[in-house]
Amino acid sequence: MSSFQPDHAAIATLVHEAFVQEDLHERADRVVTVAKGNAPVETGRYRDSIHTEDGPDGSVLIVSDVEYAAVIDLGSGDHPAHHTIANALDAARD
Repeated sequence: MSSFQPDHAAIATLVHEAFVQEDLHERADRVVTVAKGNAPVETGRYRDSIHTEDGPDGSVLIVSDVEYAAVIDLGSGDHPAHHTIANALDAARD
């Protein structure tokens, strides 16, 4: 009996197809909406900075580009972790 051999080149190409990109962007937009709705707000800069970016490999990234985003999401000695984006990924699932 032969085993399944995935076609990695075909899989890598598939992510760039229009229908896949449309689906990825729709899902990413849901994550951004949930993240912004649950983000801690002191000035609003962090919340307002959460957005999507296209990755070079066809991925869609959810990012915050404020310099203190990691402290908010992951916490530090003085600040508890909020896990805003990670929690939004879970909450925005179908």
